[in-house]
Amino acid sequence: MGLADEIERLEKLRQSGVLSETEFYQAKSQLLSGQTDPSQSSGGFSFPIGRSLGMDENSWCMLMHLSQLLNYTGAGILVPIVLWLVSKDRSEKANLHGIEIINFTISWLIYVLAASILTMAIIGIPILILLAILGVAFPVIGGIQAYSGKLWRYPMTISFIKPVGTQPTTSEFDSGTFAG
Repeated sequence: MGLADEIERLEKLRQSGVLSETEFYQAKSQLLSGQTDPSQSSGGFSFPIGRSLGMDENSWCMLMHLSQLLNYTGAGILVPIVLWLVSKDRSEKANLHGIEIINFTISWLIYVLAASILTMAIIGIPILILLAILGVAFPVIGGIQAYSGKLWRYPMTISFIKPVGTQPTTSEFDSGTFAG
């Protein structure tokens, strides 16, 4: 994206109310002074979706995790996917959290399906109860970690989708120290 295109994008964000006058002029001056990507600044301009809702990246990522709790209303699969899709190209942190959430959701659905089949042998009932508890506990833990700026790897999650480009090492994931 060229300099003129970037300034035009910032102007549209200012006109729509996503950026304040101060944020707009700060980002514009950063562009003109040679910093070609204002998202790398401390101003947080890289995340207009969350900012338009009064959220920073960590709050948005927390919302993505907690939106899984809508599973019991039927929206817990669709809402996290939509939140991830609208933010994955604007924030590496949101992309990594979204991938982890989608992988957990797919894994959880597979485990629920397997446990449902096992209910015929009675062993599936306690497994379904455990999965219901974990289906609430894990998103809450993930949300708390996201709000703290950490990327938490859900236990028992199969990696169906892998992040492209920069990603945390296994030790950073497991220790919960990756801050995006």
